[in-house]
Amino acid sequence: MDDKKNIVIKVKCSASNKNKLDIPSPKVITQWNIRRIVTCVVGLILFILVLTYLFWPNPESKTVPSSTELSQNETTQVADKVVPAVTVQSKLVRSLFTTKVINNEPIDHLELPLKFDKTKPTPVFYFAELNAVKDKTIYHEWLLDGVLINRKKVHISDHTWRTSSRQLFSDSKKTNWTVRLVDEAGNVLNELAFNVVYE
Repeated sequence: MDDKKNIVIKVKCSASNKNKLDIPSPKVITQWNIRRIVTCVVGLILFILVLTYLFWPNPESKTVPSSTELSQNETTQVADKVVPAVTVQSKLVRSLFTTKVINNEPIDHLELPLKFDKTKPTPVFYFAELNAVKDKTIYHEWLLDGVLINRKKVHISDHTWRTSSRQLFSDSKKTNWTVRLVDEAGNVLNELAFNVVYE
């Protein structure tokens, strides 16, 4: 029979190397998800554009009608005094007559000439919206046949300002009215001449 011999191999290791394992240290790998980042940036830009569109004043809705847009009847009733176009465009945004003003906005637009019932007094509001007149004082003046009937002082504390004044109309033989906006220097910012018809 063959004798089987066991082979023994002895390896000497230093004691300091026994506890060390050959495991590499972990590495931090950063991966950017470009698709998500671009989607978030585009969404943020769209959100800002929508907010800007909703809350930015719309200059197209604040146009002053030109003299050619007035009807033939209204043109004959406009006073001889003409306000320079530069003054109107730089300060006056809109002006009109209305039956009531709620939350600083007119509820309707009265057409000229103003027609009222003889039997009862009727109030009318003159509404005006102004721009670039912060920290100034203006006056609403109502004149009947050139005589000052009513004057209202308004101090403006913002760049864009809506203001109105009220006049009560009752049956009278005098029907030629004028309402105007005047600044402290006496410059006329807006003037509307109109007739009143009592039926």
